[in-house]
Amino acid sequence: MNIFFSNNINSKKKEIIISEQENVHLIKVLRKKVGSQINVTDGKGHLYNCSLIESDKNKSILKIKNLVEFKNESPKLKIAIALTKNKDRFEWFLEKATEIGVCEITPLVCRYSERNKLNLERSIKILISSMKQSLRYSLPVINKPVDFKDYLKSNSENNIDSYIATCLVADDNLLKEKLIKGNNSLIMIGPEGGFSQNEIDLAKKAKFVPVSLGKNRLRTETAGIIVCSIFSTIN
Repeated sequence: MNIFFSNNINSKKKEIIISEQENVHLIKVLRKKVGSQINVTDGKGHLYNCSLIESDKNKSILKIKNLVEFKNESPKLKIAIALTKNKDRFEWFLEKATEIGVCEITPLVCRYSERNKLNLERSIKILISSMKQSLRYSLPVINKPVDFKDYLKSNSENNIDSYIATCLVADDNLLKEKLIKGNNSLIMIGPEGGFSQNEIDLAKKAKFVPVSLGKNRLRTETAGIIVCSIFSTIN
């Protein structure tokens, strides 16, 4: 099943407008014609079954025939993760984390980070593509890169189980043993050089629990996928 994405939805008229690359794929690649049945998601847990009523090279107009709402009552996972030096590796993480299921991603700038900039527009496109490919209907939030200390401040009073993944704790202090089934969780993952001891101490003061992902030394993006997998498996 092909799914298209649009946030240009007129509920009163029961119409959806598809534009830009989504429209190119709809008209030029799949060669959909007036009368074709099209599935669209807004990334907010809704699937619209539509009929194509008008199209040109700039946009297509769809008439909403039916709406299916997917209420996602599963526990939510937020990941704050350091940007990788190689941007392709971070983009791979974005793709796979979306497939497995993540609610929010925040790029972290840490003491040992090797990159602090992110092409947010391109990242959102990757998330949308992965969401559609994996037949999901909820688009993860991706935030602008934020300094480690600022992130701690903004999350110091949250009511969510919070963890910081580090090699500087005992291997038996495993995340999979600490996660509580059914609870929303926030997990921080550091750069290739790991978190500094000072960062770990600051995180502990902010009530983040230090955890291990196992004995193996992992790349940042691999650690991110391991976290998503553990959380998904437990829940």
